[in-house]
Amino acid sequence: MARTMYEVIYEDLRAQIDSGKLESGGVLPSEPALAEQYGVTRMTVRHAVDRLVNEHMVIRRRGVGTFVTEPRPTYRRVNRLGSLQVEIGQGDVDVTTVVRVQETASPTPDVRRALSLSPRQRAVHILRVRVVDGEPAAVQDSWLPHDVAPGLAGAELVGGSLYRTLGERYGVELDWAEQKVSAVAADGEWAGWLGVEAGTPLIGITRWTYAKGRHLIEYATSWTRPDFPLYIRLEA
Repeated sequence: MARTMYEVIYEDLRAQIDSGKLESGGVLPSEPALAEQYGVTRMTVRHAVDRLVNEHMVIRRRGVGTFVTEPRPTYRRVNRLGSLQVEIGQGDVDVTTVVRVQETASPTPDVRRALSLSPRQRAVHILRVRVVDGEPAAVQDSWLPHDVAPGLAGAELVGGSLYRTLGERYGVELDWAEQKVSAVAADGEWAGWLGVEAGTPLIGITRWTYAKGRHLIEYATSWTRPDFPLYIRLEA
C-alpha cells in the first residue's frame, strides 16, 4: 500500500531524530521550509509534525519554533524495596511483564542453599522479562519457598508484579533486602530477550528479600540493560 506524503515526511523526520541528525534540543525547519523541501502543502507538513508532537519526539514553543525533545532519563532508584515501577518512580512510565517461566520446581543447589531448603523441598520459580515503555529493560529470575505463597505458580501476577501479588493475595509485607551488584555479560538467551548482542555488558543484581515476621522469602537474580542504570542516594 502506497504511503501518504504526511507519512513519508513523518518517517523521514523521525529517522533524522533517531539517528541524531536532528539533535536533541535542536529546532526543526519551519513549516514553510519543510513544505517547500517536500513539495507539499503546509497542512500536510503540520499533520506529520503533529504526529511527532503526540509521540513526544518534538515540542512546539509558540512564537519560537518546534524543537526536538531531550530524551528523558530512565533509571532504577534502589533506595526503596518495591516493584520495578516503584524503583523507576515515574508514574507516566509504562511497565509491562512477559512471563517466561512460572512453575513449582526443584531449585538448583545454589538456590536451595540461599533459601535454606532441604533437598526434597520444592520452590516457586518465576522468570520474567520486564518491559519499560515498550523497550525490554530487565530479566528477573525469582525463587520463593513454596509455603510463602501456595498456588502462586498457577496464579496470574497482579499487574505483572511479584511483590504486589505477594502483598495483595498472600498478605506478605516486605521488610528489607540485601543486594549484590555486579557486571555480567549477556548470554544468548538473555541477549535475545533484552534485544542486545551476546556479550553485551549488563547490570547483574542478586537480591535476598525478607518479609516482616518471616525469614528470607525470595532469592532473585536480575540482569538489566545498562541504559536503565541504578540510582542510589547516599547520606552522611
